[in-house]
Amino acid sequence: MKNSLTDRRRSRVLGSTPIRNWDIWTEHPGKIAYFFVLEAAVAAASIWLLTMLAPLTATDWMRFGALIAAITVHLTIVRRAEEARRNDASGPHIDLTSVWTFAAAVALPGGLAVLATIWMRILIYPIARRQPYRFVFGTASMLASTLLSWALVHLTGVSLSATGNVPTDLVLVLVLAITAVLYWFVQVMTVAVAFKIGTAHSKIFDFVGSKVDNMLEMSTLGAGAMLGMLMTSHWVGPLLLVVPVILVNALLYHTAERRAHLERLLREQEQLHQRLAADAHTDYRTGLLNTNGLAEYAGRLAERCRLDGEPMTVLVIDLDHFKRINDTWGHPAGNAVLAEVGRILREKLRPGDVAGRDGGEEFVVALKDTPVAQGVTIAERIREAIGSLAVPTTDKHRNVVTLYGREIQPPEPEGESLQAISASIGVAVIPDNGPDMATAQHSADAALYKAKENGRNQVRVAGLDIPPRLMPAPRADDITKPITSRSA
Repeated sequence: MKNSLTDRRRSRVLGSTPIRNWDIWTEHPGKIAYFFVLEAAVAAASIWLLTMLAPLTATDWMRFGALIAAITVHLTIVRRAEEARRNDASGPHIDLTSVWTFAAAVALPGGLAVLATIWMRILIYPIARRQPYRFVFGTASMLASTLLSWALVHLTGVSLSATGNVPTDLVLVLVLAITAVLYWFVQVMTVAVAFKIGTAHSKIFDFVGSKVDNMLEMSTLGAGAMLGMLMTSHWVGPLLLVVPVILVNALLYHTAERRAHLERLLREQEQLHQRLAADAHTDYRTGLLNTNGLAEYAGRLAERCRLDGEPMTVLVIDLDHFKRINDTWGHPAGNAVLAEVGRILREKLRPGDVAGRDGGEEFVVALKDTPVAQGVTIAERIREAIGSLAVPTTDKHRNVVTLYGREIQPPEPEGESLQAISASIGVAVIPDNGPDMATAQHSADAALYKAKENGRNQVRVAGLDIPPRLMPAPRADDITKPITSRSA
């Protein structure tokens, strides 16, 4: 069964926030009594059974020796596989060792069943590598299951050998089934209480395990019951079962490996899909949306604002005389300017706004929940930032040059000839200038051409004749609000 399930659940209770090994003493002094009571009660019962071992028959010792040998061989051979399975497991872990402890509860005297369980836990410790306090609690939980199962089987007085009497033999099946459920239930409940102490907000199903986990657990207990019955007729039963248990353990290990491999492939495929989807909508030169991405995301934003009854401002930004930059200094210089404009848009826009490069030197920005006055303020801020750029690049002959915006004076004596960067911006608002993104962008384009005709390096609003540079002052909350960018 899931003897390490106790350890793993215990890990979530006492090995991680909010309760750690020392925290439980300082923050939960009353609840710590639960762990002491359980461990003390199990220790007392175990010691009492150990003192009652005599007299034992030679057959009892042979059964015990065969079981100890099987446990040792099993856990020695599967050690590396179990370590890998435990490291990869994200939830309950089933290691099949309960086939031995349940068989001990069914077929051995109580003291020997205690010794078999303790020996199994000693062999598990180097594999599980739990903190001592967690290991002790896990051992106490397993011993409680083993001892109560032993008591139920032996107090009922059922014969573990076939009697030929159908009702009597069916009663044996019923008793073993009830004992298996008791074995599982005791472990679940002891861990459940510990789990609730650490995380009271958690649900009861958080520690029950999945359907597959419990099916494998019941199968393990069923094998343990059959082994217990076999041991009553011949002491070599554990030696006959050790090879099949090791093979099942190997199958579980390889199955876990294949599942981990498939999960890794699925994650990689999903990451690749997300990366391809992002690349399909992203302009690699500026890091903004490309034309397709802009149409999709800006269209969604416009529809959302329309449904919410909020305005959306559209900015169309065009770099002035950009062809002259390419012709004078070369395309690498033009690409460097485009990249810097992309950076400015990412920095100046707010979360939720959409920005993209709509081909060449034209950029489009969609500002959510933004009336025209606030949109003009943001447009002016962008225009001034572009006009204040200093872009280090190379010319056609690979000489290092710095291109400056037209809003600043270059430090070089010949700097005036390098004042090459500025932008004209057209502004439109939905719904005043159109009901959708396409119509508003067309109106902003018309305002942009008006800015070009009136001398460039200015902001114009669709349908209005606002003199350049005489724009509404920014609102107080707009000045103090930190702005970041999200271009997609």
